[in-house]
Formats: sequence, C-alpha cells, structure tokens
Amino acid sequence: MDMILKNHLALSDRILRIVEKAIMNGSIKPGERLIETELAKNLGISKSPVREALKRLEGEGVVHLVPRVGYFVNDITRRSIEDFFDVMLILEPASAILSLKKKSEDVCTKIDEILHNMERCLRKKDQECYRALNDQFHALFFSLTDNEWIIKISEILQKQAFLLRSLSLYTRDRLDSSFEEHAAISNAYKKGDKKALERAVKNHLIFFRENILQSDFLREKLNV
Repeated sequence: MDMILKNHLALSDRILRIVEKAIMNGSIKPGERLIETELAKNLGISKSPVREALKRLEGEGVVHLVPRVGYFVNDITRRSIEDFFDVMLILEPASAILSLKKKSEDVCTKIDEILHNMERCLRKKDQECYRALNDQFHALFFSLTDNEWIIKISEILQKQAFLLRSLSLYTRDRLDSSFEEHAAISNAYKKGDKKALERAVKNHLIFFRENILQSDFLREKLNV
C-alpha cells in the first residue's frame, strides 16, 4: 500500500511539473481551462493523479477551481500584478537584509556559482536554464533568512513570480538587464552593504514589474 501511495505521489509530482512547464513556455495561457480528462488522455494515465496535481497547484495559487466547471490557470490582471509587487517590494528587500546574518565565504561562493551559470545560459540564449537559475538565486536569499514563515510565504510568492515570468518578453536586452540586476544584488550582499542591497533588490523588482506590464499578453488584455 505504501509503495502504491508513493508511486501515486511521484506521478502527481511529475504531472505538476509538466503543467508548470506548459504555463511557463506559453503552451497553457493565464485564464485557460485545464480539462482533467484531456490531460489524463494526453499523458496516458488515469484522472486521479491529474486531479491530485491540480489540487496541489490550487494550494500553491497557480490554478483555481470553479465548482461544476473545472480548474483554470489563474488569470493575470494589472491589479494582481500591482498587488504582487506591493508585497514583494516589502518582503524581498527585508529578507535580503536578514540573509546577511548567514553571510559566509561558502555562501558568497554559492552566489558566484549561480551567477556564473546564469551568464553561461545568457551566452547560450537558453531562457529556460536562465529562469531556473533565477529562481535558485532568489530562493537562496530567502532560505538564508533562516525564518520559517518567510520561507513558506516566499515559496507561495515564487509561484506567482513563475506565472508572471510566463508573460515576460525575455528579449536579449531584458536578459542582459536582468543579469546586471542580479550581479548588483550579489555585489551589495558580498560587501555587506545593507542600503545598497535593499536598493539593488528594489530596482530589480521595479524593472521586473515594468517588463511584465509591457508584455504583449497584458497590453492586449488592456487594449493598450
């Protein structure tokens, strides 16, 4: 029985990653309905693990359930974007400063390693690789706060950032700018400069927000 349960959870986790990736690459759009039977058929599995994966995504704020209709990817509006960044502009700079208490040579080496790999992905124009390392970069600073509440909240917010990045144009210019912003955060952290670190994190979030607001998808929704 335990083995069956483990296999079910492993399958559910794989489906969750597949759906997340489809949202990220634009195959599934914000506001789009997720039909359990179609997902199960396309994946060649039963509906049970699909339903479990969608329930988990609902708990993470990625999808929502409309009774007697089904699951939908959470839509993105100007209001939802502004609300998200209002929270992030408070939480992330404060978390970055808190993370300084864990500053060490090993941590700085880890940050340098992530940045080096981000630069490598940038040169290869590998957006998926870059985005994965981007998430790793931010998650590291949240984890360094050593605060369970911040870590839990940040995991939920990172899911929302995941959805928002699916709208980003991620042109070469934006990727270059994004890398420079991450490098500025890293430099301020390694220097232990709280004011510079707070400023670098806020600047990154502001540029991220503006990039999202200029996305083709959102401009089309708003008839801009």
